Amino acid sequence: MKSQTIQIVSPAEQGLERSKVEVSPYEFTIATRAKWEIVVADEDMTIAKGAFEKIRIREITLQHDLLALLCAFSPHALVSVVRVGSGAGAAPVETDRCIKVAYILGQETGEIKEGDLLGVLNVLPIMFTREAKKPVAIKD
Repeated sequence: MKSQTIQIVSPAEQGLERSKVEVSPYEFTIATRAKWEIVVADEDMTIAKGAFEKIRIREITLQHDLLALLCAFSPHALVSVVRVGSGAGAAPVETDRCIKVAYILGQETGEIKEGDLLGVLNVLPIMFTREAKKPVAIKD
């Protein structure tokens, strides 16, 4: 499979940091076994209808080779979870990851309280079916 050079954009103290990396696509198989992880607010927040916000959540640790997909159904009356992240930039599937934040979209105006269920992650183990080429950092 053809490799290509891309830039990984991550937050840094001085703004954004771009790292050039050589990557290639690879195939994987998703297992039929899965589990649910809950996305729970770890702070209070006022949200406005139509607002896009970042909120701290209770940490979720994912081991390497686990794929997390957000459930399409929204269990919270005010917000939908659009995505989750580590809060520290790229988190490749082949490494252990710690999810610390959720990016939410306000569907109504109101108060989110610490402990509110915001969403559900479907966590599925994957197995690489072709040898994956680990991303290689390119020095300028």
